[in-house]
Amino acid sequence: MEVPMDLDQATFHVEKTKSLKLKELIFKIKPDIKEQKRLFRTSLYKLTIVAEVNNKGYEFAGYDLNDKLILQLEKDPSRFLVGADPPFLCGTNWPASGISEVVEANNIPLDSLIITDGSNVIATIYNDEIPILSNWLKNLIN
Repeated sequence: MEVPMDLDQATFHVEKTKSLKLKELIFKIKPDIKEQKRLFRTSLYKLTIVAEVNNKGYEFAGYDLNDKLILQLEKDPSRFLVGADPPFLCGTNWPASGISEVVEANNIPLDSLIITDGSNVIATIYNDEIPILSNWLKNLIN
């Protein structure tokens, strides 16, 4: 997930935001800031969020992190989905998809989020950790 912001705000977040440590994974900000130049406006800077599992990082770049995405996470985490191609950060309510098969095969609690490559569960974010993740993400965009 990418967080669009101005340079001062992005620099502040890189320096001040601590990693979020959950039971099975760590969410952190990628230390470099990408600049997106725009023709008639000031440049936009983006931070990339990385989920780290067993010292391996999974980036979910290309999805702008905003209030709408966080509200979806809070309102209905079972239908939350980030990722057009594997890996996916998603909820468990995706009937008739490969995700539902992965959830069933690995006995994932239905109120959780998972990171999956489409055939295996890479990590689980349990229901009691979702509000913590949501608050961490809110702090990035504020």
